[in-house]
Amino acid sequence: MIKVDLHSHSTRSDGTFSPAYVVKLAHEMGIEVFALTDHDTTAGIDEARQMANELGMRLIDGAEISCHHQMNGGYGKNKSTTKTIHVVALNFKDKERLNQKLNHLQNSRETRGHAIVVKMAKILADMADFAHIDEQVLWQAVLGKANGNAKAVGRAHIGQVLFELGVVRTVQDAFDKYLADNKPAYVAIDSLTMGQTIELIHECGGISVLAHPTRYDLSATRVRKLIADFAMLGGQAVELPSPSEPMSTRAMIDRCVAEHGLMVSVGSDFHGANMPWRKLGQVATPKAEQVGVWERF
Repeated sequence: MIKVDLHSHSTRSDGTFSPAYVVKLAHEMGIEVFALTDHDTTAGIDEARQMANELGMRLIDGAEISCHHQMNGGYGKNKSTTKTIHVVALNFKDKERLNQKLNHLQNSRETRGHAIVVKMAKILADMADFAHIDEQVLWQAVLGKANGNAKAVGRAHIGQVLFELGVVRTVQDAFDKYLADNKPAYVAIDSLTMGQTIELIHECGGISVLAHPTRYDLSATRVRKLIADFAMLGGQAVELPSPSEPMSTRAMIDRCVAEHGLMVSVGSDFHGANMPWRKLGQVATPKAEQVGVWERF
């Protein structure tokens, strides 16, 4: 199998390296087919493509789109819950049409990023060691991580600032304590539904991929339901879990892929220095019977 990585981020969203440098790193790792999939934007693709062309590397147009989906079923008080889901768009042809929708989401990112900072500043005000960090100080630090682009602000930027300030031990700890869905500083992003997102990607000539299906804080039953819903809505592929995830989890996703006749994608979800545990090229190996989306490019 050729070496593929179809999920990565740059400074055009919440990554720490420029689009060109991410492509250069991927090339050094021996990756042959690569996609830059920044959150709700295609802004880094042209820069990435220029570097890919210089290196003789195949770059696939990509974007990771935030959307929402209502999960029904279950027990107790959480019989119905709305989750933020990420769908990766790959190899789309009508970038202009996609950008028209993504620009709206980018504006929402600016509003949402600041709203999270406001919540976080209130939390810090009640912590003796960090009460001196007010909203303005925190926002400027976060903007610095996003290279001054408020529309690019993501939770990873905020998590990195909290880590550097000593509020949390790791960036992941920031998500677990404050930033993940339903945590104290969480703010939902204004988004399309999952069905609308899939439809948009297909209208633009792209392939729709359910990103990291096991990372939405869902039970195994609801992960299976999410994949079933994604397939029912016309979704085409599922991103296989990282090799570091339990074998039982990976086997469950394999069964869902087979049950719903879906293609598979692989991606490291590389961000750079703020999430060093996600390394370029460290992706799942598909089973022989699975069809990779790269076979459709």
